[in-house]
Amino acid sequence: MSRRKSKVKVVWRKLGKEKAWGMATIGENLIEIDPRLGAKRQLEVLCHEQGHLTFPDKSEQEIDRLGKDLAALLWAQNYRKVVLAPNAKPPRIS
Repeated sequence: MSRRKSKVKVVWRKLGKEKAWGMATIGENLIEIDPRLGAKRQLEVLCHEQGHLTFPDKSEQEIDRLGKDLAALLWAQNYRKVVLAPNAKPPRIS
């Protein structure tokens, strides 16, 4: 298992020119995701790209399986992306 910086930057931008849903840049700990994807696909691509950062030596097939399995588990447990108003603070849970 490789060591990586704990801070990963996620950038949401259209990736049409790259013909990709997402990209991971290992040396920079950067994940880029196309915001035009649906919520479930965004979660799958985020898990997939994080898999590349965490396990850079794994094959694309192994990372693809990891992303799909992890996203399916999280989705089944009702993990969803919540979009807040631009200046809103999340509610405090005590």
